[in-house]
Amino acid sequence: MDNREWMYMGRPSQAQITREWMDKTEKFLDHVFKAAKEARDTFCPCSQCENKKRKTREVKVQHFCKYGFMPNYTRWVSHGEAYRPREEAVRRRLEAFDGDGGVPGWLGDYEDATFAERPTEDEQEDEEEEPEPSAKAFFAMLDSAQKVLHEKTTVSQLDAIGRLLGLKSQHNMTQACFDAMMAIIGGLLPEGHHLPSSLYESTRLLQALKMPYEQIHCCPKGCVLFREEHKDAKYCPKCKSSRYVEVDKGDGKKEQNEDIPMKVLRHLPIIPRLQRLFMSKESAKQMTWHKNGVRYNPDKMVHPADGEAWKSFNGNHRGKDEEAYNVRVALAMDGFNPYEMISAPYTCWPVFAIPLNLPPGPYFNGKTYS
Repeated sequence: MDNREWMYMGRPSQAQITREWMDKTEKFLDHVFKAAKEARDTFCPCSQCENKKRKTREVKVQHFCKYGFMPNYTRWVSHGEAYRPREEAVRRRLEAFDGDGGVPGWLGDYEDATFAERPTEDEQEDEEEEPEPSAKAFFAMLDSAQKVLHEKTTVSQLDAIGRLLGLKSQHNMTQACFDAMMAIIGGLLPEGHHLPSSLYESTRLLQALKMPYEQIHCCPKGCVLFREEHKDAKYCPKCKSSRYVEVDKGDGKKEQNEDIPMKVLRHLPIIPRLQRLFMSKESAKQMTWHKNGVRYNPDKMVHPADGEAWKSFNGNHRGKDEEAYNVRVALAMDGFNPYEMISAPYTCWPVFAIPLNLPPGPYFNGKTYS
């Protein structure tokens, strides 16, 4: 990355602007609008907007001259530099910290997909709409990805949180241990740092990545789920098996420990996860590839939509084939022991729902697939 001291040294005040600052600001704008392709406006990194509002090129020039660049914006994460080659990103993160989860990189991919979807400057001025909760959570994460931990480092707040949460998971830390560690690290950082003080504050910034799931107790023999009409039952209505682990009371009798179910089904609702595929214009377009995508070699089967089973389904369900956004999924299930060959007789039987609409290979600029 180039030395970007010119962004601040070349404009010490509104009345003092160097020729170098003007020339390099023009090059910065060329870079920004080239990366944004056909977008009329992009995020404005002036000290007034701080990458929270989108402005046209003309307005950006006025803002830069009047307000200057926002502090510490020497890495243009909102204007293309978050999208560097994946190998380079992974290598740098591994060098910095072996357990880094790369959360800011995910945000970069998401921001790239939604670049052309944000409201224009005129739309923002005409009507300021309140974003939905999931969008608000994402923008909060985006802000933390751009906010440095403190003024003496280039590590972002979100990067730091990702590394520490990765460490917690790797070493199975308790919440009390993690909170104590955060308090110690926070006391060692310069005053005014942006490191959260607890696990609760750290995970709250990752809210946009969370997806809902439900834990449902079930019969250990697989007879019924303890939900709806059976939600209050303590024994299976068919085989009479106990819903909870039974412990010996010491008098020859057993009682249920209602804190420990015998068997649990974890249900991850598919609808919110499919909705996330339509959350951006880019991924929504990919969901229509099975119908609208171009096959560059029509003699080869490159997608399940080219198979006879798919075509037979279309023939039997004419209405389903007409709408390209209808989602088709494949189910896969198999059991495995997550603890390998140890004494604990524990197995998992996940059911995977695989969306078949998506293209078979990498997607490049909405045109080419390989």
